[in-house]
Amino acid sequence: MEHRPDPIQIITRPSTSVAEDRIQALGAWVHAARRAGWRVDPVDQPVDWPAGECGLVDIEGLRYLLRIGLRGRTRAVLLPAGQAGPGTAGLPAQDRAVASRPVLQLTTWAEPVLAER
Repeated sequence: MEHRPDPIQIITRPSTSVAEDRIQALGAWVHAARRAGWRVDPVDQPVDWPAGECGLVDIEGLRYLLRIGLRGRTRAVLLPAGQAGPGTAGLPAQDRAVASRPVLQLTTWAEPVLAER
């Protein structure tokens, strides 16, 4: 029985600075997949960076295309204008009324390559 997560289940949530460099985003995903127990080898083949593609990898005989984009769900905390800033943490709870809303976060994920590129 396989105890490793399927590669399509492995996601990373790179910071904005890492996401700007697709090579770093690819490296972060490869590191996460290797930690999960997969043998991952980057494939030196061009990809469509403007379309959100980071690179190709070979995972134990199957190829996967790594993508980056707004996909992971998270929440953004919204502070009233008067409460934004470094002094917010020291305010009493009743003075720190905040709201939040769902947003999409940068995520790196893998998709299997079904046909040769």
